[in-house]
Order: sequence, then structure tokens, then C-alpha cells
Amino acid sequence: MKTTDKKHIIAFVLIVAILLVFFFYVFKTLTGKEGDFLQFFLINLLPCVLIASGDFFIVNAIYKYLKIRNIYFHITLDLLISSLFSVVVIILGNMIIKGLPDFDSNPQIIKSSIFIILWNSIVVLLIEIFFYNQRQISSENKIAVMEKERIQYQYETLKAQVNPHFLFNSLNILSSLAYEDAEKTNLFAKKMSGVYRYLLLTNEHPIVTLKEELAFLDSYIYLEKIRFENNLLIEIRKNTELNRKVIPVSLQLLVENAVKHNIATSGQKLMVHIEISAEGIIVSNLLQLRKTADRGGVGLTNLQNQYALYNKTIDIIKTETEFIVKMPFLD
Repeated sequence: MKTTDKKHIIAFVLIVAILLVFFFYVFKTLTGKEGDFLQFFLINLLPCVLIASGDFFIVNAIYKYLKIRNIYFHITLDLLISSLFSVVVIILGNMIIKGLPDFDSNPQIIKSSIFIILWNSIVVLLIEIFFYNQRQISSENKIAVMEKERIQYQYETLKAQVNPHFLFNSLNILSSLAYEDAEKTNLFAKKMSGVYRYLLLTNEHPIVTLKEELAFLDSYIYLEKIRFENNLLIEIRKNTELNRKVIPVSLQLLVENAVKHNIATSGQKLMVHIEISAEGIIVSNLLQLRKTADRGGVGLTNLQNQYALYNKTIDIIKTETEFIVKMPFLD
């Protein structure tokens, strides 16, 4: 058993004991009756620990199986079931010790039941507070993991785009264009600056609109088409609203993945299809793999991790002739 579990059990028993002491003196104050505290404590400690343990499992079962969203109804149901459980334990305990109880001649059972219901209600509320605290800790841990994954994804994305190879190719093309076509050179420089501006701006945004992503993708495609000319063909079909939400740079990453891993020459033109519908985005290309292509798949893995944080999955389908990625929207 883990140390934290042992601490919880010890704290649980201590709380039960403290509540017993509290109720003993409250009962004594309200009724004015004297009683043997030690006898009361020893007789009631074990049954109360048993009842409190039952309360814990009841509350846990309701959380696990019923998944009630209304907190007031949830607590009311906790109190009702746990109170019935505690009264049944008291009656069974009296039956074991004294035989079948007679409620008319022995009103002490009714008094004990009222006492245990009040005591039990406080225990249930404390258990609810414990579960609430556990959920808060779990949520904070999940948020911390999400933030870590998001930062890692942003770093990997930025690193992939600002790597010397990409920058060298872009600057080399820009240098060549400067001697050939001043207007195209100017447009290429603007598109290139737009790509890097988008990467820097989206570092602070975990999600963007489809419209923003497509505008960025247009700049990226322009740069790549200058490099590959007519050897790279990209078809985009849009059949949905452009305010849908996606992970930043996700579309560009899928297009870049196709370009990086496949041959794009005059003899083997690379065709990339992007289908955008209300159900999501499908990016596909024919497989004409480079022999020297990197097979690491880090970019796709990071993208899958990002979508997993939103409880979404990316479907990757690889056949003998085609590579397909199906990406959902986040809203």
C-alpha cells in the first residue's frame, strides 16, 4: 500500500474518532445526562468506522457509475443511501447483540438511529469535500500536462520551420528570384514573412480558426510551389464554415509531411488533396516515397498528442498506394 493511502486511512479514522468525541459532548450538553465517555467511545468506534467506510464506497460508486451532473441531487442521493445504510448497520448490530429489537419497548434504538444519521451526514459531507479536492488536484495536473504538451508542440513546430534547411531553401529561392522577377521577389518575401509571423503569433494561442489556418497555409503553399513549380499540385475543397477551430499549423504540418516524404518531380508530380467538410479535414496524397526521407514521424506524433488533450483523435490510414490523415475540428 502506498504511503499516501496509509495517510488517508489514518486521517479517516482520526476524523471518525474526533466526530465521535464531538457528538458525545454535544449530546451530553443538550440532554444534561452524564455518561461514561470511554465506554461510549470504545463501543461506537468500530461500528462508526465501518459505517464511514461504507459511506466512502457508496459516494465513490455514485460518482463512478451514475455520473450525476447536478451536485445538489448528487449530495441528496449520497445522504439518503448512506443514512439508510447506517440505520441498517445499527439495527443489525442490535440484533446480533440483543436479538430482534422491539421499537416500542426499546426507544434507545430510535435515538441511536437519529444520532447516527446526524453523525453520518457530516461524514458524507466530509467525504464529498475529499472527492472534490481530489478532482481539483486531478484537473490541475491535467492542465499542467496540457500546458507542457502545448509548449512542446509549439517548440517542435517552430523548430521544424526555422530549421536551417527550410530557411536556406527559402533564402536561396529569394536570392534567385531577385535577378529574375522583382514583383515575384517582393511577393515571395511577403509570404515568407507571413509564415514566420504566424508561427510567432500563434505561440500564445492553443487553437485558431480554420480561416486563419488556411490563410497561413496559402502563404506556405506559395513558398513551396515556387520551389517545386508545377511538380507540386495541391487541391483544397471547402464545404464548411471557416470559423471552425483547429490546432495552429496543423494543416501546414500535414502538407509538409507529404512534401518531405514523397518525390515531387516532373516525372512524378506530387498531388495533395485537402477535403474540408462539416465532419472534419481529410488530407491525402499518393505514396511515392523518397528513399532518403526521415521516417521519424515526430510532427504527426506531436499533433496526435495535441488533439488527445482535447479528447479528439486523428486517424492515420496508410495503404499500399495512399497516405490519408483525418483530422477533426475542436469545436
